[in-house]
Amino acid sequence: MRVIINAIFICFISLGMMRCTTDQPIDVSTVQEYSTWLNQKENGYIQEKEAGGMILQVKYLPATYLALKEFETKKGMLSFDSLLSAYKYSTTFLLSFRPKDAEKGEDVMLKDVTDYSEYVERSMTLNFDLESRLELKTSTDNYKPVLSSLENTYGLSKGRSIYMVFTAKTQRDELQKASYYDLVYTDDIYNLGILHFMFDLPAMQKHEPQIKLHHS
Repeated sequence: MRVIINAIFICFISLGMMRCTTDQPIDVSTVQEYSTWLNQKENGYIQEKEAGGMILQVKYLPATYLALKEFETKKGMLSFDSLLSAYKYSTTFLLSFRPKDAEKGEDVMLKDVTDYSEYVERSMTLNFDLESRLELKTSTDNYKPVLSSLENTYGLSKGRSIYMVFTAKTQRDELQKASYYDLVYTDDIYNLGILHFMFDLPAMQKHEPQIKLHHS
């Protein structure tokens, strides 16, 4: 009996150690490693909705990821810490539209478009007027984007992605102290209605990867 009890005890200890190990933030040193981690939905940085034959995805982009991405692009011309300071107090999301059927689905720029003027209107809306359809609700306040930018795919993809940036109103770290993010998108482009994308910020920050740069 004592052997069985000891075996069960060891099993519980082992499971506890595994859980602790899993709960620890991972180390990343490249944008590719960070992107792989971000794209794993179980980590909570991606939220998706299906509506109107489309998939809408919102990805939260941490300041550390954005800083590392620019650090790699600029080949070390600026230090990682200085780049992180530039991104630290803003909040960035990537909103993506894509057809549910990636192979047979229609390009989202052409979906339900009947003539060239409607195509131009959609293009102008996604490029310059999406901000009016977006709002970030947090535990303390609501925010409108200060910047949005349509990612140019040069016709290589049937989907489109828009970067959006939010900044604080009073205290510079108020967005980072929120207990949740609720990104609200009110869609009248595809007649999808009001869509909410919820993010548990403290849980995400707890497991956010640690940057470990390799120094030559």
